[in-house]
Amino acid sequence: MESLFGIGPMELAFIFLLAFVLLGPRDLPRLAYQLGRWIRQAQLLYAEFRREWEAEVQEASREVEWAVQDQPKVTLPPEAATYQLPSLSGTADANPSTTDRPEDR
Repeated sequence: MESLFGIGPMELAFIFLLAFVLLGPRDLPRLAYQLGRWIRQAQLLYAEFRREWEAEVQEASREVEWAVQDQPKVTLPPEAATYQLPSLSGTADANPSTTDRPEDR
């Protein structure tokens, strides 16, 4: 038998025996019933949370897909493929002076 939360079968049997001795045969079934109801409520809450979470994630992914599909197609004219940037030789930064060298600083 696999361990449950790191508790082996012998430790689990000891816990049940200790609970039986401390609570008695009258209160133990009532406690087990209540514990079962709490576990079931926790499972239902988790399932509801998971359904809502997955619905939100699907809605967000649909919105992203719609946004991507609604993007206008940008087509460049054929001249854009051969466009060259203007030369920087006419600007002041194109030919730095000798005082602007990093090694002189």
